[in-house]
Amino acid sequence: QVTNVTDIKALRSAVDVSSAGSAVGTGGMATKLIAAELATAAGVATVITRGSTPQKVIDIIEHFSNPELAADEPVPANALCTRFVAKSRPMIDRKWWILHGMYCAGTVYVDAGAVVALARFKKSLFAAGVRRVEGVFSANQAVRVVYEPEREACAGQPSADEARVLQATPRGEAIEIGHGLVNYTSAEISRIRGCHSSEFEAILGYCDSDNVINRGNMVITIADQVLDDVFVTRSHKTKIRAEQRAPVPVASSSLAAI
Repeated sequence: QVTNVTDIKALRSAVDVSSAGSAVGTGGMATKLIAAELATAAGVATVITRGSTPQKVIDIIEHFSNPELAADEPVPANALCTRFVAKSRPMIDRKWWILHGMYCAGTVYVDAGAVVALARFKKSLFAAGVRRVEGVFSANQAVRVVYEPEREACAGQPSADEARVLQATPRGEAIEIGHGLVNYTSAEISRIRGCHSSEFEAILGYCDSDNVINRGNMVITIADQVLDDVFVTRSHKTKIRAEQRAPVPVASSSLAAI
C-alpha cells in the first residue's frame, strides 16, 4: 500500500499502472497518475481513494487538514488513500502550459555539459551543446530535451566529465532533462548543432536567436538527485558555492532617488 507520493515518475517505474478503470471510477491507474501529475505541478495536493466508499472523503480531508500532522505519520484506516504531495514550487502558468499543454513534436539530444548548464545553472540551450535532433518540427514548437548515454559512448573519445557521467548512467537509458520551445526548425538545428552562435548567419543565412531554447521557455523535469548524483561534478559544486557566497548588488543612492 503506497500512502504518500512525492515522485510520480519513480512510482510509475516501481508499480504496475496498467489496470483498467472500475465500475465506480473514471479511467485506469495511468490516467489517474496523469491527473495527479498535472495537479501537483500546479501546487495542488491530490488523493486517490476507493470510489466505492465516498464517505471516506470527509475523513481524508479532516486527517490531512490537521496542521500538526507529521509527514511520516501513518494514515488511519478510515482515511486510507494514496496522497500525492503538491510541489513546493508550483510552475507558473506558462511553464505548466509548455510541459503539460503542448504536444512535443520532436526531441533534441544534448551533451552532459548542456545538462548541467540547463538544469543546475538555469542557462539557455545553445547549439554547441546539441548532439542530434529527432523528429520534424517548426520554430516555436515544444520538444523534449534528452541526454542519451549510449550514443555519447559511441561518439568518440569522451571528456573526463562525460566519462564519469557515462560510468554513472545505466547504458542505453535515455534521461529526459526537460521540455522547451525551440527558436529554430529541426532542419536548422541539425545544421547548427555543435556550432557557436557567431556561425549561424554563415550557415543559415540569418540569426534570429543566439540560442536553440531560451531559458524562459525551458521547463526542467530531471530530478535534483539524479542531476547531482550523475552530472554535477566537484568543479560545478565549487562554482555553485561561490555564486551562493557572492554579495547581492546594492542599488546606488542616485538610482534609488530616481
